[in-house]
Amino acid sequence: MDAMTTAVAEPAEPVGFSGRLGSYFGMAIGNFLLTIVTLGIYRFWAKTKVRRHLWERTTFQGEPLEYRGRGIEKFIGALIVFAVLIVPLFLFGLVSAALTASGNKEWAPLFALPLDIGLLWLFGVGMYRSQRYMFSRTAWRGIRGGMVNGGWLYDWTFLKYTLLQVVTLGFSGPYSATRLWNLRMNDAMFGSAEVHADAQWRPVYKDFLIAWLGALVIYGTAFFLVFTQFSDLIAVMKPGAPPPADPKALAAAVIKVYGVLIGAAFVASFLMIRYHAMLLRELFGKTRLDTLGFRFDATGLDLFKFQLANIGLLIVTFGLVTMVMPFRIWRFYTAHLATVGHLDADSLQQTTLAGPSQGDGIADAFDAAAF
Repeated sequence: MDAMTTAVAEPAEPVGFSGRLGSYFGMAIGNFLLTIVTLGIYRFWAKTKVRRHLWERTTFQGEPLEYRGRGIEKFIGALIVFAVLIVPLFLFGLVSAALTASGNKEWAPLFALPLDIGLLWLFGVGMYRSQRYMFSRTAWRGIRGGMVNGGWLYDWTFLKYTLLQVVTLGFSGPYSATRLWNLRMNDAMFGSAEVHADAQWRPVYKDFLIAWLGALVIYGTAFFLVFTQFSDLIAVMKPGAPPPADPKALAAAVIKVYGVLIGAAFVASFLMIRYHAMLLRELFGKTRLDTLGFRFDATGLDLFKFQLANIGLLIVTFGLVTMVMPFRIWRFYTAHLATVGHLDADSLQQTTLAGPSQGDGIADAFDAAAF
């Protein structure tokens, strides 16, 4: 019997989180004001405070986590991104403008394609290096994490699987998601303990097909109803069409059309979120730290209600709830995450892996950093 089977047979211990929305909100307001006063520069220190706030209120196997990152590291990472990302984009803009001015604008797409591929490549680098940075700055009982590689190999695999999804119209999504997760996790270590991941795409592919094909049928039906039942409305909306004879009837028809489309979006979103919840259970459930396994128990309905509440709060607060969204996300995931089995913490040795000297600037630039 392997370590994973042994771990799953043992009772689960929930990951603890003792954070309070009130204290987090006070910190978030301070971060917001300081970011405005410093013209955005303080955002790197603000994100560091957010991570430290969340980490130190989270307990893993009964012991709190510690975040050791610094704002200056994230600031330096942002400066590096400016050099490797912003400058090439600026140069491309100059080349494109020069081609257009010289009457050769048809050549601009030839420059745009390698640029797009390069940005996609950098996005993969950013995802990996963001996780590497956070692992290296996360400590538990004085032991910190790390990742074996620097991310420059992972990015090519990310690019390959992303292009595969484009070619297959998204049907390779579960395969790509599980393979990329396994690749990142199997590079990770915590102290001397290795992380092992063996998530499989086949157990979640049925749910993916239901979501993908279900969304296709739902949206197809919705648009069929719109074009067949509200043809008069479509005719009125055409350019140059005469004004409607009954404006009130037109307004009622518009409301019905929006009702049909929004209803279709809700049903299709639930199917996709249901698949996403199944994928998360597979990813966490097939990941372990040495002999310690993990379990994620959120259902599709749990995740759907969470996302629906977030949308409602965004509307009601005119977007101000974004300041506390990291807190809400962290609280949701820790509430549904548990460890299974036991980790011999006394046998852990400090990692010998070197951590990056700068923060996750690329992930920040693409808004890919979770927190």
